[in-house]
Amino acid sequence: MKDLSRLQPTHHPSVGLFLIIGFSCLAFFAQAANSPEVIINEIAWMGGESSYNDEWIELYNNSDSPINLEGWILKVADGTPKINLTGTIAGKSFYLLERTDDNTVPDIPADQIYTGALGNTGERLELYDGSGNLIDLVNCSSGWFAGDNKTKQTMEMVDSKRWQTSQNPGGTPRAENSPGDTSDYNPPITLPQEQAPLATVNTQLPESSKPLSVLLIASPVAIFSGIIILFLKRKVKIYNKNV
Repeated sequence: MKDLSRLQPTHHPSVGLFLIIGFSCLAFFAQAANSPEVIINEIAWMGGESSYNDEWIELYNNSDSPINLEGWILKVADGTPKINLTGTIAGKSFYLLERTDDNTVPDIPADQIYTGALGNTGERLELYDGSGNLIDLVNCSSGWFAGDNKTKQTMEMVDSKRWQTSQNPGGTPRAENSPGDTSDYNPPITLPQEQAPLATVNTQLPESSKPLSVLLIASPVAIFSGIIILFLKRKVKIYNKNV
């Protein structure tokens, strides 16, 4: 019987190089697949203190890089409003959509103006990227999760499964969300799993991107595993010939 104990292919410098390249590519693809996207962060579905028409919606870019919103669409299931987004949202920044005109939120300039009212009984908001992928979903078709029509406190995201009523009337347009209304009658609402938003500030992958992320992660592993196996077989074959 041939003694293969002297053959230590994993110590060969070429094998080490393959492993380094393989794991580097795997880390790159895994990071890309888990990159957060833009989310729906706050909704003033009740309007403002000056007028119930002063509705606005705030988006948030949870990544460190700017994202071009050209071709993106934010729409309600019934078709109104349907907003064709424009411009760019900077990394870790907010994007304010004001209804009808730039006076909806006093003293804070809008990133974009839109038309169309949100229903006070609830809406289903869907955010799509330029390729038509569903990036975020806020399914309030059975009623808004939070916010107060009388006091004009807005609906703010807490995390992937919770929304809260803002601490003060008018909410926090283009700013970090408030600690929330701590009144006993208005605690943050925890959503059922099937209604949880697709993406969050805490980096949760959109459902539409999960198959792609699995493919991106699995492909480099399969390719480099195959290369390493073929390399080892070749080394063993050469060794057997020389022994």
